[in-house]
Amino acid sequence: MLLFGRIRDPRVQGKAGMIGLTGVKVTADFSQARVFVDLQGCTDKETDRVIAGLTSAAGPIRRELGKKVQLRRVPELIFERDASIDRGLAIERVLAELRDESKAEDES
Repeated sequence: MLLFGRIRDPRVQGKAGMIGLTGVKVTADFSQARVFVDLQGCTDKETDRVIAGLTSAAGPIRRELGKKVQLRRVPELIFERDASIDRGLAIERVLAELRDESKAEDES
């Protein structure tokens, strides 16, 4: 639904190429599925808007999912921002700065 632009919520339309589904955690009883979303190149405000749009479209997405997978119960979908990529990039920047400082000290 995301790839083919079938979500009609204006908060999501036009963002399909930016939305990455990074993981899903399903409860043991299959009642809920937390869907982790990463949005490349979006501000926090834009990310919040897209997640609100996905949350609004959770019902139709869930119905479509029910047609595609054979489960006794299709879980309620809860969309959340996945900040792990941002945290990883921040760690990489810090490590790069430390390497640069170390090189500068070695050269002096």
